[in-house]
Amino acid sequence: MAQVEDGDTVEVHYTGKLVDGTVFDTTTNHDPLQFRVGEGQIISRFEQAMIGMEPGESKIINVPADEAYGPHHE
Repeated sequence: MAQVEDGDTVEVHYTGKLVDGTVFDTTTNHDPLQFRVGEGQIISRFEQAMIGMEPGESKIINVPADEAYGPHHE
């Protein structure tokens, strides 16, 4: 199987959860997210985690708030 490399276009299903398990975004029951790895279209740590993955593989990625959407503000 081919592994994802920088510059590849990928389609992924994901579920974004907060530390307490609350789901804040998901592609479940929707089309997968499609992007080209290395173009900075999505959160960097999520994008970099795709490198080396193979079709059908899954993994859990922890992204600190300061590397995602920033800290929570009331």
